[in-house]
Amino acid sequence: MPARLRPLSARLHAVAQAIPPGSRVADVGTDHAQLLAWLRARGRIAAGIGIDVVPGPLEHARRTLTAAGIEGVELRQGDGLAPLSPGEIDVVVLAGMGGARIVRLLQAQPARVEGLRALVLQPNTDWIGVRRLVAERGWRLTGERMVEDRGKFYVVLTVTPRRGPASAWSDDALVLGPRLLADRAPTFVAWLRHELARTERALVRAGRAHDRCDVGPSPREVALRTHAERLHRVLSAP
Repeated sequence: MPARLRPLSARLHAVAQAIPPGSRVADVGTDHAQLLAWLRARGRIAAGIGIDVVPGPLEHARRTLTAAGIEGVELRQGDGLAPLSPGEIDVVVLAGMGGARIVRLLQAQPARVEGLRALVLQPNTDWIGVRRLVAERGWRLTGERMVEDRGKFYVVLTVTPRRGPASAWSDDALVLGPRLLADRAPTFVAWLRHELARTERALVRAGRAHDRCDVGPSPREVALRTHAERLHRVLSAP
């Protein structure tokens, strides 16, 4: 490993594994550029562009690349995909940010997005919103992986953004992930159990509040109960 280049976290390693080898890659919200440095150091990508909206992270990124002697990675300041020219990049990575922001950045640049070979998306929140965008645009979900990193669970989606008819995913698929449901990998099953325990704890708290107020169940309590029933059903399926 090059000097002063740290190993990737389990989360970032899962993102790196989802990137097609030999690609020209833009990492939006690159922060310290650790992902692009790791990929270039191993010859996994042809070139990289690290993008961030503020200058501070780009200075961090520049230090990372210089200290590790990484070439072939350019840094640009700007919002989302705006700093990219059509056709100069094959793959865009949007990782480590909220799902709502990922959706906003993708919706802001439809022409650039639909000219890409792939998107690699790792939302920290609102996984459902990101899946809903993929389904509504008719994009092809080619990969979906769950990874556990230091006690937290993350989802990495690989998408081919070619617009087509909207996908008729079920509510279960939107909430839990169509490919995760099909594959039922051990990490996904572990997350289902973790999520069920979290949801049942939230239901107990909501029930106590309901008892104190002596009113019918709140919309939140109904939503939690529906989610718990879905998790029970999926966990008990053969």
